[in-house]
Amino acid sequence: MEPLSVGVRVLAPEADAESVQDLTHNLREALLDADVDDVRPATAGPPPPGAKSAEAVALGSLVVTLAPTVLENLFGMVSSWLSRQSADVQVEIDGNRFQGRVTRSQRDELLRAYLSRVDPRP
Repeated sequence: MEPLSVGVRVLAPEADAESVQDLTHNLREALLDADVDDVRPATAGPPPPGAKSAEAVALGSLVVTLAPTVLENLFGMVSSWLSRQSADVQVEIDGNRFQGRVTRSQRDELLRAYLSRVDPRP
């Protein structure tokens, strides 16, 4: 199977940019322990004129590259991280967004539904 790119975004509407950046850094560190291939900041497209960076980073957003078989581990790690934070997380896979806290059984059901859609083998 080809690697899968998953968008993960920290949602903390009451937090300032520095706090969101810190939360995102902490989540990135946790995700690197989930046996994923790569976790990098997501870009927001080309920077505004006069910006020094080649690409603008989307605040609070990460792109996780992983094997589809590791997707359950990713969700487990995100759930564990959320249990220790006041922030929320939005996960996007192939245009499907999952947002908010879910129970383990709800998470498992979402994963089964997604995996059956992308890999319909029994």
